[in-house]
Amino acid sequence: MKVVIIGGIHHNTLGVIRSIGSEGISSEDIALFIVDEHGGKKDFVSKSKYLKKSTIRYLKTYDEILEALYRIADKNEKKAIVCCADGASEVVMSNADNLKEFFFCSSIGVKPDFFFNKNDQSLLAKESGFAIPRGEIIDTKKGKVDWDIFPCIIKPIKSIKGAGKNDIKIAKNREELSTLLEEVVSETVQIQEYIEKKMEFQLIGCSLEKGEKIIIPGFTQIIRQPDNTNTGYLRYSPISQLDIDINRINLFFQKIKYDGLFSIEFIRGENNVDYYLETNLRNDGNAYCVKSAGINLPYIWCYYQVNKTLPKNVALTFEKPVFFMPEFADIKMGIKSVGVLKWIMQMVGAKSHAIFNLKDMKPFFARAKYSLVTHLH
Repeated sequence: MKVVIIGGIHHNTLGVIRSIGSEGISSEDIALFIVDEHGGKKDFVSKSKYLKKSTIRYLKTYDEILEALYRIADKNEKKAIVCCADGASEVVMSNADNLKEFFFCSSIGVKPDFFFNKNDQSLLAKESGFAIPRGEIIDTKKGKVDWDIFPCIIKPIKSIKGAGKNDIKIAKNREELSTLLEEVVSETVQIQEYIEKKMEFQLIGCSLEKGEKIIIPGFTQIIRQPDNTNTGYLRYSPISQLDIDINRINLFFQKIKYDGLFSIEFIRGENNVDYYLETNLRNDGNAYCVKSAGINLPYIWCYYQVNKTLPKNVALTFEKPVFFMPEFADIKMGIKSVGVLKWIMQMVGAKSHAIFNLKDMKPFFARAKYSLVTHLH
């Protein structure tokens, strides 16, 4: 089996490399495309022992992905593609009809550009029976905004354009809203009512046969959340411990006829209603916790595409919760929150880490080096 992994200099990409490599796939059969506008100057991902230098390519923009793929295309030995970024996922799915002769890739039954628009995505979710926070699409360049539900949250309409997660902000009143809209980079944003949450959770899974087979082993709950990201210190628990209607999830993916890895995010309000937030049609940044729990979703998806069946004796469920620690992202907040000693205990006690891995330590040392150099400067 040959695999192409496309992503940035991020633990998301590293997690997929480790997930595929740990299953015995040769480094010669794992191609890595790193998309980084700086040419990989702070690259720690490629240091993984599961990779070979000759199969690594650096791209500066997502627009270069197609050309890079066709350079390694071989219709006699199709490769499975795993995307680790929204931009990569949209490029691949938008060109799936042309790529499928040479590659196994994620696909969707609606136009990818339509689905990557958060407002259109929410409408599809509503049709599947999900509750949706009240919202409106705003052009940030038009000045005055007619919105009167506070607090509210501002999100870029497409996370692959503009500043992405840096444009996610919360406004408590009209004055704050006006100020924040002047600061965002994205030209178009979605304003939604801010739901007072009892809990926020995320389902990480895999959709096969255009949504007819859905694998969702568990759900994440963030314990400590950094700004502008859902990758914080978290607990990953078996799906059996969550009270949720999985049939709606199945209907949603059947409606969009999606094949591939995914994550889907919800907020449970104080009224016990689960509000749909968004779906990511790619490998999720938190997904390595699923691998640490014993379910290797990237490998399962690739294997199924190549062999049209699940791997023998594959695990699809687990029993004990797993704690996931994004060590570099959490260290400052974690120490400030619980103190040095307890943070170290949480770090050591976590079964899953974003970068630290005793079986593959070079990426961790490289990332630590970059952090030290940045701090000294």
